[in-house]
Amino acid sequence: MKLISVFLSAFSALLFSIASLAGNYSTLNNDTYSIDFNQPEKPVVLIVWASWCGYCMEEIPHLKKELKDHPEFTWLGLNVNKNPEDGRQVEVERALPWPSLSDPDLIIGDQFEVRGTPTLIVLNSKGDAVYRGRRTDDDFKAALDTLSAEQ
Repeated sequence: MKLISVFLSAFSALLFSIASLAGNYSTLNNDTYSIDFNQPEKPVVLIVWASWCGYCMEEIPHLKKELKDHPEFTWLGLNVNKNPEDGRQVEVERALPWPSLSDPDLIIGDQFEVRGTPTLIVLNSKGDAVYRGRRTDDDFKAALDTLSAEQ
């Protein structure tokens, strides 16, 4: 009986965490950011990064260029630093033009099955991941162009 209780408790926690993809999140600036990842208002480029990730830092100029080419998307960082202040420092020093949610415990990252940084995820307006990768490569750009054409 105790095993069933433990299972039900874990299952309830899982359902709660999935439902939490729609809500209010804290940014690195301690602002509140509202988004429903299950059905965003417009396509989303989710950039999973950390301050200690060299490849993440290398991608920033390429992502800034793509943002200029595709301003019609919601561009959003997901910082996974254990100490959010480390991410905040990079955000300021590198003048990141998108807000970054703070996710030190990978609550959001786990929902998107993030297994490393950088991770780039492009969601359509229905919340479906139409691209998942690590670089601003031709496939990433094609996903943006395709969604842009559908708008």
